[in-house]
Amino acid sequence: IPNTFSPNTDGKNDKFYPRGSGITQIKSLRIYNRWGETVFVATNFNANDAAVGWDGMYKGKTLTPDVYVYTCEVVCQNNEVLTYNGNVTLLR
Repeated sequence: IPNTFSPNTDGKNDKFYPRGSGITQIKSLRIYNRWGETVFVATNFNANDAAVGWDGMYKGKTLTPDVYVYTCEVVCQNNEVLTYNGNVTLLR
């Protein structure tokens, strides 16, 4: 899972989403701001799918550059469910 992204519509690294091999599905991806407010939620989507990723928006507004916390539940090819927690830096 990357730790930075820059949603500036240049076609490179514009969305934050789980990627990798050996992962079949993402059960949930939740992103929180520094105050613990949920700013993004996506559930039950395919891994490596940028179309479902977070674009740095919340309630239709562009969020400021900052560090955000995420939790992500992934389903592996062997059907094991793993939970990842970390942070991602939004760059503008």
